[in-house]
Amino acid sequence: MNLLSCTKVSMRIKAFAKLNLGLAVTNKRSDGYHDLKMVTVPIDLFDVLYIDKRDDIQISTNKWYLPNNEKNTIYQTLMLLEKECGIDPNYHIKVIKNIPTQAGMGGGSSDSGTLLNYLDETLNLGLSVEKKIELGLQIGADVPYFVVNKPAIVSGIGEIIEPIQVNCPFHLFIVKPRQGISTPALFKEFKMKETSDNSLDKLVYGLLHNDYEMVVSNLKNDLLDAATLVHPEIRDIIKDLSDFGFDGVSMTGAGSTIFGITQDENLVRKAVVTFFEKYDLVKKTKIV
Repeated sequence: MNLLSCTKVSMRIKAFAKLNLGLAVTNKRSDGYHDLKMVTVPIDLFDVLYIDKRDDIQISTNKWYLPNNEKNTIYQTLMLLEKECGIDPNYHIKVIKNIPTQAGMGGGSSDSGTLLNYLDETLNLGLSVEKKIELGLQIGADVPYFVVNKPAIVSGIGEIIEPIQVNCPFHLFIVKPRQGISTPALFKEFKMKETSDNSLDKLVYGLLHNDYEMVVSNLKNDLLDAATLVHPEIRDIIKDLSDFGFDGVSMTGAGSTIFGITQDENLVRKAVVTFFEKYDLVKKTKIV
């Protein structure tokens, strides 16, 4: 947990975004969900949660279009912990949203997982990681990852998390176009592939053994083709970053964020200046 500051009545906490360096769809389940295998890392882009203990529940954000009721993942987390652990759910929580929505970076899920860890620690709930993963899954499939919040191989529908070491240094550049992608809309276009490969195993090997070429040649996202049908601009962004000189370019999650990787930090700085006015969000970032 990353605590920014604390007073007697309030706390400020960072809720980090994630990138999927690799994503494979491994199976369609009978319940309609898809089993995934992902190589996921937390990055230096984060929402900030301001938490105050009060006599009622109030959720607010700096984005007018986000819900502040039972549809909000923070509200859902408070209600779940009241039900499961008997906590007093009366908090005022303000979220400064920096992680964009429908971006494949887990913004709402990160807020939930971060709050779950914070309340477990400060209220001495004594929840195991396994229990928090179980609770987080009731909020959303990405929430369990943010309970762990480390580079990891993530599988199942998001509940199986195996932390890994990243020993291969590189810089990241992310681009989020104005239009996001709805996950249900994307999966309407998605078609399972009959064959699979070992790209993600090679990607993990490269990260573990400082093999940069292995990393850049095995970036993969099985949802990319469907995403380009929903949002054709993604093809243009990928071409922009490839032509600009990034060694590897891919999409995170269900999109619409595209990322490029390089070992040339100056290239990322130039990319920020070049693409700043063209896309809704551009950012130089790193694994945290």
